[in-house]
Amino acid sequence: MMRTRKNMKTLIWDYNGTILDDLDLCLKIENEMLTERQMKAGYTREQYRSLFCFPVIEYYYKLGYTFEKESYEQISVEFNERYDEGFSSCHLTDGFLEKIQEAQEKGYQNVILSACRQDKLLKQTEELGIADYFRERMGMDNMLAESKVEMAKHWMIRSGVNPGECMYIGDTIHDMETAQAIGIGNYVLVACGHQSYEVLHKATDHVVHSLREVQL
Repeated sequence: MMRTRKNMKTLIWDYNGTILDDLDLCLKIENEMLTERQMKAGYTREQYRSLFCFPVIEYYYKLGYTFEKESYEQISVEFNERYDEGFSSCHLTDGFLEKIQEAQEKGYQNVILSACRQDKLLKQTEELGIADYFRERMGMDNMLAESKVEMAKHWMIRSGVNPGECMYIGDTIHDMETAQAIGIGNYVLVACGHQSYEVLHKATDHVVHSLREVQL
């Protein structure tokens, strides 16, 4: 990948829930899988957003999975297969196009740092027509193998950017943790994705309701 230019401000974007509005698809799949296993199902958007957390295996435990008959890996594979099948129902988060165009106008170079698998991230951003906005699009090499924090640390070393010249936008507490782990204090969490405003606000004051409220 290209080496990031050091003399530019950098805006690091999370992908799922921040750029891509995939909440309804994820909720639909979770409820279907729970129903098929005769587990408690019928979760609402707000119930999902209050329960969802990282690491994702902890979220599955909250839903009642024990992984005695099926492994976490098997559940993850099934979820991802269904997600791929339903991806076309997803759309860009409200305000994203306006915000990234504003970022470009203000001199930011934009990069994606995602827990999405690398090949899927590249394919999906092409399909959404947003690939050209980003200098780099970084996803996981394996769905289960590497943490987002470790990937972020490797990127900071490789890119040589100054954390003080970076801003980070995400939608979960894990995004805050990732930003802090690489020395970025200028972060904001948008409560339009996979965790609710109430959940996010318990962890930090750096929370807004939508991308339209983000101050660059």
